[in-house]
Amino acid sequence: MRLVCGAMIAAALVLPGCGEKLPTLPEDAVDRAATCGVVAAATQREKAGVKGDLSAEAQEGIFHYALLAGAEGSEFDSERANAVFKRMPGLFDTTIKGKWQVLRPACATAYPATTNGAPALPEGKLDSALQCYVLVDFMRKAFGSQGGSYTEVSTTLGVLSTKLDAKVSPMLKSAGVGNGDPLVKKRNEAQAAVAKLGQPQAVIKACEAKYG
Repeated sequence: MRLVCGAMIAAALVLPGCGEKLPTLPEDAVDRAATCGVVAAATQREKAGVKGDLSAEAQEGIFHYALLAGAEGSEFDSERANAVFKRMPGLFDTTIKGKWQVLRPACATAYPATTNGAPALPEGKLDSALQCYVLVDFMRKAFGSQGGSYTEVSTTLGVLSTKLDAKVSPMLKSAGVGNGDPLVKKRNEAQAAVAKLGQPQAVIKACEAKYG
């Protein structure tokens, strides 16, 4: 199932009823991130209309919530991020109804990185290049799961990923980070850190400017 379903959102964008209770974010970490991803998708649909695919930047904003859910600790938890992706479709009907728009500021408060459109890459060469690499790789795979509509952006990210890999690999070797568990740990630490820098589209633009 594709993450953003236009028909489902279109059917759910209804007028709020009178006297209904204002919605709040779930306490569960996965449901909370998935709910904010749904709100982000519906917000973009409301701005641009409910037909057709969302822009790549809009999708990156939605993906950010899964990324942040996996980045709550010092090391990235890919299982939690995947759980958010899987949970989003099932939350449309319960989230995008009534006064769902009041959840926008709640999501911004819960996930402040989603509001930062001017992130700064870390100063260390390895940290900077590796964080760019793992973010680009995450987004490339996320777009790849969305079907043929995002083939172009997925390909573009793939090209940038290859360039970054050529820079990161010798840096890791020089730093004494070998394959296996040490590499996995280093990558997961970078993934958790880059998720919190700011909006993925802005981080990727900074990466393109530096390494593209």
